[in-house]
Amino acid sequence: MIFLLRLKSAYRLFYLSLLCAFLVIGCAGDKDYPQNIILFIGDGVGVAHISAGKIARGDIQLERFPVIGLLTTYSADHLVTESAAAATALATGHNTNNRSVSVSTDNLPLKTLFEYAKEQGKSTGVVVTSSVTDATPAAFVAHANDRRRQADIAEQITNSGIDVLIGGGWSYFVPVTNEGSRRNDHKNLLAALESRMPVILTQNQLSSLPDSEKLAALLAPEGLPKSSERDYSLSRLTRIAIGILSKNRRGFVLMVEGSQIDRAAHHHDQQDLIAEWIDFDDAVGAALDFADQNRRTLIVVTADHETGGLAVLDGSIENRQVTSTSFATSGHTATMVPFFADGPGSSRLSGIQDNARIGQTLIELLLQIDINN
Repeated sequence: MIFLLRLKSAYRLFYLSLLCAFLVIGCAGDKDYPQNIILFIGDGVGVAHISAGKIARGDIQLERFPVIGLLTTYSADHLVTESAAAATALATGHNTNNRSVSVSTDNLPLKTLFEYAKEQGKSTGVVVTSSVTDATPAAFVAHANDRRRQADIAEQITNSGIDVLIGGGWSYFVPVTNEGSRRNDHKNLLAALESRMPVILTQNQLSSLPDSEKLAALLAPEGLPKSSERDYSLSRLTRIAIGILSKNRRGFVLMVEGSQIDRAAHHHDQQDLIAEWIDFDDAVGAALDFADQNRRTLIVVTADHETGGLAVLDGSIENRQVTSTSFATSGHTATMVPFFADGPGSSRLSGIQDNARIGQTLIELLLQIDINN
């Protein structure tokens, strides 16, 4: 009898130890998954763009990343992608046709990273230097068979439940009767936004933001001015977004785009390209500084595609000058683009991958699952 009691006691001790082991493993496993995800997209950025930026700047924020790799960027129907299809791959984990915004090749809606995040109770936000209705931000918050349907995309953004919306594009949110409107109906989407969050339309209002867990800052009728013509930086806008989104204890997902690097590359404007890229790199630094304090934050930096076929031909490291560049095209190329990662789950992102795999991995990390495809 005493032997049996001792045996039962031993079993109780064994099962208690086993339960503790599972709890420890579970807690350790949680550390492999991010609470927050910040995805940076440098529109049009290839290795040469980064090379030019480093020559001009010296030390750059991208040097702080321990994980580096390369992405293929082709879409479902073209070797050379454009921003809508590329952003869809990053936002949904699926390749689609050029000009398609988070819909499949059969025009069926594809569930986005932001939609998964909302189901997890997380906050979501976009910060861009283009219109918020442009192809890249649209892929995270809307579904359309053509990226040019920006008035419809604006309506979807308004109804999406997004928590932070920063960029340009107010012309797509005001009725046709308003001067500067790019709508052809009488819908007042600004009023709809104002019913659920503070809305600001001027840069002066950035210095006196309300204490809120939501914000829409539409600071230009379409895209924002060049970085050299703005009194505010992309890093400042990124810090504002992080400050608001991080109030949610369940975490957040934020997408930040340096949208106008692409425009400068299309125009073969070397000086402007470097200035826009530095503005973007500084914003990455703002996020890295936040992640230094919140280690449950995963940061991924990449591009949707390469623009211009850029080559850096001459310059001076000592003088931090790029004196000669060459562009192979005024359009996009199929050249692979780099990506950088740091934080929980970043080890899954190394190597050479298709851009859709990045989207799949971010969704897996968000849902705390591991699917080996």
